[in-house]
Amino acid sequence: MTTTTTQLKEEIQSSALSIRSESTLYTLSDTNFQPSRILTVNARGIGAIRLPIPPRQTEIFIYNPDATEAYVSTRDKICSGNAVLSHPKRGDLIRTEYFFGPNRDPVLQLLQAESADVTVSGKWTSRTMQFAMPGGRRFEWEYAKEKRADGQKVRLIVFRAVEAEKTQRRIAQLVRGDDTRTPGTSKCTAGNGGELQIDEAALQDHDLGEAVIVATCLMMLKREMDRRRMLQFAMIAGVVGN
Repeated sequence: MTTTTTQLKEEIQSSALSIRSESTLYTLSDTNFQPSRILTVNARGIGAIRLPIPPRQTEIFIYNPDATEAYVSTRDKICSGNAVLSHPKRGDLIRTEYFFGPNRDPVLQLLQAESADVTVSGKWTSRTMQFAMPGGRRFEWEYAKEKRADGQKVRLIVFRAVEAEKTQRRIAQLVRGDDTRTPGTSKCTAGNGGELQIDEAALQDHDLGEAVIVATCLMMLKREMDRRRMLQFAMIAGVVGN
């Protein structure tokens, strides 16, 4: 049986953002999230129908509400996932060593702190990623959905602290709705940016730097793109094998 381009497109688009995940998309129940800091992550991501090559965007700019540059993430080169997050006044802040494929967890290096690494853990088949800060504090990004007062359901990636195996108050979230996702992308785009909302009070309570939120959020988007690329590899293999 021959797989047509239309059938291939339907299979990829039906996967939405990634390969089927072990973790479910849960509905948020906490209501104490108070975002006081808003950043725009201008990541273009990758579309559904394309060759599974690395994304072409080597610089991702993160903007303040007044459209000035807050941060920029610069990849070493197109074929590498390694990147440095820098601030226009404070210089290089965090370097991410990123590896494509399963069982190869990324590492974040805090460049302005002596011997400080952030370790990352998470199954390739799961969209939840945990981050261990120096000193043992743990945080996680996890996919979720929330129903707004107007009835609209919004999909989010949520950042929380993890204590005693329990998730705590929301600290930040990436919102990618029709009015917030990166222009030119759609809900079927993998790794696209949106509105990064941060609760600064929660950030201070956990003694966490804003740059860590940004860098780990970008890592989640990289993982999302790589899961899409793995699906594209599988689809191409399926076509060739038929």
